[in-house]
Amino acid sequence: MAIDFENDIVLLTCASGKQCSHLIPLLYRRWRRLRLAVHSVQSERALKSRYPETEVVRGDMTQPEYRDQIMAGVTVVVYIAPAFHPQEAELGYAMIEAARQEAQKGTFQHFIYSSVLHPQLRKLMNHDCKRYVEEYLIESGLNYTTLQPSHFLDMFPVETLLHQADPVFRASFNPDTAFSFTVLQDLAEAFLKVIEEREKHYLAEYMICSTRPISYRDVVATLSHVADTRIGVVTQEFYEAAEQLQSLVSTDAGGCHRTTRDGVHRLQLYYDFYGIKGNPNVLEWLIGRKPTTVDQHFRKRVIQQKD
Repeated sequence: MAIDFENDIVLLTCASGKQCSHLIPLLYRRWRRLRLAVHSVQSERALKSRYPETEVVRGDMTQPEYRDQIMAGVTVVVYIAPAFHPQEAELGYAMIEAARQEAQKGTFQHFIYSSVLHPQLRKLMNHDCKRYVEEYLIESGLNYTTLQPSHFLDMFPVETLLHQADPVFRASFNPDTAFSFTVLQDLAEAFLKVIEEREKHYLAEYMICSTRPISYRDVVATLSHVADTRIGVVTQEFYEAAEQLQSLVSTDAGGCHRTTRDGVHRLQLYYDFYGIKGNPNVLEWLIGRKPTTVDQHFRKRVIQQKD
């Protein structure tokens, strides 16, 4: 079926989050009917101000009425789940069911799921939730595409470190364990390809890694070289690091939910020993260029700092 940039509705969930920060600018003005789902008043105001021609809808994704509202008439959804949500798997099932209802009406065509690299890692609670959602999606009968990004290199605190007189990176786990990183701009281009080429990507699962495995210590060394400044590395105490990570992902006004806490603790222990490693070949094929390297990413951010 032909892509209709004027009438097809594209829905993005968690639209104020980091994954959509690079995707929305690629979609804005190309797609006339872009619907952005958010949870907070602040996110609603920010997106309405920045993208006045989009439809921004605020609500609670755990509520069936809100899910029905944001899915109504949708052609394509990019489903991004709230990070470490205590009901992440159930939310995924519910969004898939909402899509199935729209598909029965004849409007819905494509469910694009932002999962995680290696969802089969059962020791990681956040990965395991996505494994169940992927299984549910596979069996749903929907046309789907699953993207599986890894650690986001954009989250590395370049600006904070470069503003310190004696910069020291405080690692949340073993800095010598290797990870494959994903750059958000690369991920956004992958999403764009899948959205706009649609049928070509039905029933596909894509590993989205920008880099080959590299340790945080070597990441710090790369930034030191690029910025021409010496940056130290220390490892934080376990619970100190856990509290910082929990504060980043917790949405519970009364404090961190115990499921979120447990997920963060398991993540830290797993990362200490194993890391998350992948291969960038699939991403290179998908976006039609070499994915961004650590060096390239840092050079861009250092230049932006100087400007």
